[in-house]
Amino acid sequence: MKIGNSTYEYPTLGTFTEALALAEEAVSKYAGIIPNMDAVQKLGYTVKGPAAISGPIYKKIDDLCSFGLFTRERGALRTTALAVEALDKNDSARASGGKARAIRKISIVGTCFDTWDGQVPDNTAFAGKLVQIIDIPFSEAQKHVEPLRKLFNETFPYLTASPGMPTPLVEEAPPAERRDSEMVQPIMTDVPTVTQPRGEMRTTIGTIIVKDKTTWKIARDLLHALGEQLGLSKEEMD
Repeated sequence: MKIGNSTYEYPTLGTFTEALALAEEAVSKYAGIIPNMDAVQKLGYTVKGPAAISGPIYKKIDDLCSFGLFTRERGALRTTALAVEALDKNDSARASGGKARAIRKISIVGTCFDTWDGQVPDNTAFAGKLVQIIDIPFSEAQKHVEPLRKLFNETFPYLTASPGMPTPLVEEAPPAERRDSEMVQPIMTDVPTVTQPRGEMRTTIGTIIVKDKTTWKIARDLLHALGEQLGLSKEEMD
């Protein structure tokens, strides 16, 4: 979607989690170039052949390409250097920075994250705060509240986890030194007693601060993606 007459455009048909999982599939199993058929199957579609890949599916792939992790080529998707960086299993700081740079390719995400200090406004304030950043009528801003809230709730935690990023979502004690591992390492951090329980989950494919139902769902998706990397069955992951 595009907001007003500005250069701010953002994806609505696909998520960063899907883009990251697709890039991981391409890098780990296809040497960085994944055929379209395999890509759409990874995204959960069932098609009978390349000719049966519909326009809406390609539109979703284009949305996922906006994160800069891969580009469309004839019959395939090719991962970028940024994808290799974001998926680095040997350097968690480099991987975290790569994910943040991929997300900041969607300029509205980085602008709002920096302006709002990593806090997603509540529904009543969202449209008004958006108008303060982008010169659009309030009525138009309201149309973007739901899709942008969904996008920000997914991507802001990645920016918070990246070194050198602005103020985190919640004030926490400094995290323990990161250690690369193939295992998920849940790390609970201290938070004020007046708030809900929060924690930080770190995996080789992503780090997220779990603070509410939405971020819990993202953490669950990261665990499932990691489980697929480890070759776990659906029953084992459930």
